Amino acid sequence: MSEENGEWPEAVLERIKPYAERLEKTVEQGLQDFSDYLSAEYSVAVPRDEEEFYLVQWAEQFVTETRNLGTGGGSGPETQTYVGCIIAVDERIVDMRAKQKSAALSKYDQNSSRAIEDGQIGIVTAKNGVWHVNGEATKERVEGSKLPWFAIEHDNQVLCLLNTFQASEYYGKPIGPSSELRTLHFLGNTEGNFTGGIIQWQISVSGDAMTHAYNIGQPCKVQARSPKEIKEGREHNLYANKDFHKTLSYTNDFVDENLQKELNPDRFLINTTIHNEYVDLGELEEQYEARKVPTWDKSGYYCPIIITKGYVSRMNKEPKASEWDKTGRNFSLSITSPSLQVKYGRDANMSEIPVWVSGTLMDEGHPFDFQNSNGEWRPFAERTQVIVVGRIKKKLRDDGTAMYSLGAQSIYTPPRTARPAATGGDTSLDQFGGEQ
Repeated sequence: MSEENGEWPEAVLERIKPYAERLEKTVEQGLQDFSDYLSAEYSVAVPRDEEEFYLVQWAEQFVTETRNLGTGGGSGPETQTYVGCIIAVDERIVDMRAKQKSAALSKYDQNSSRAIEDGQIGIVTAKNGVWHVNGEATKERVEGSKLPWFAIEHDNQVLCLLNTFQASEYYGKPIGPSSELRTLHFLGNTEGNFTGGIIQWQISVSGDAMTHAYNIGQPCKVQARSPKEIKEGREHNLYANKDFHKTLSYTNDFVDENLQKELNPDRFLINTTIHNEYVDLGELEEQYEARKVPTWDKSGYYCPIIITKGYVSRMNKEPKASEWDKTGRNFSLSITSPSLQVKYGRDANMSEIPVWVSGTLMDEGHPFDFQNSNGEWRPFAERTQVIVVGRIKKKLRDDGTAMYSLGAQSIYTPPRTARPAATGGDTSLDQFGGEQ
């Protein structure tokens, strides 16, 4: 919505301004949130067409319902404000409850009575219009053939997982059959410490925040929290409340005005004077060894995620079948750099690095496009500079030679240096004439 403050009734502004201050947003952003609320809850498309009386009532209701959203970061546990930018969204959505579910159902299949007695599985039934678990009524009402949120259909039975954490107030109560998380990669630090140490954080998000469209590389403020217990090797892991995407604010006001241009992703992502996440393409081998992280059982290593840049030497936007990609397909491009060409020779195979693009990134992240000054996405041509956030992958050939590639988590194309691809023209068969 584009209304200026002056077009809103003063009584509405009096209620929205404190909301915006609590969430460290501008008044315009607060009014936009209120407009989105009116559209979603009451199908109000043009608030200025409504009577002031109702706008004030709705504003009071909106402020009341969002009272628990504070600078701590929205509904849920208290969070901190982190400033920087989101540099990538992991392609994977991980179900943290998958192993628990599999083990509980396996135990049920082997000995159903034991699984129930041990408090791992509950039998779900409907009685008197209410769903019951092991004979005890829940608060979930029966609505036609729709099963409750905690139900699992298994071998013609309706079951559920139960909370087995004895210290929890919900011990023995039904829990959802899945607990999905997705990782955002964030470059920055807590507000106030930004200029003192910029590092890469991994933020676990859930719910609608997993599929929200984030502006990669754009400076912003986010709300996140550290885990209660920080394990070795996971010092930079953060968690977010379910409304993470709603409390996020795109802004560069956390640095002085004369430094704000340095937050432009063209500059910020590759600025080695303020962070250590950037790696030159010619140093992938050394940086892989220096940055790889041992797995929890020390049996192997996790591939490190780095930021690098290169010039596109070739690309293939046609899908290639992949049994490893959850979408069943992936894409690819190759990038080179002056340092690679000096190191291996301009025409050598190793003077370019393959970059693998997942089907998810293709669907969500515009890996072969740049965004022009009008906000429009346009395809780029070869020899365009791209900034890749990706995992360094190492593969040994039969002769023992190590080959390196990148599994892209995001690809950002600086618009000022992008080379637009040729578009348009008649692509129909009619152009060839002849019989139809």
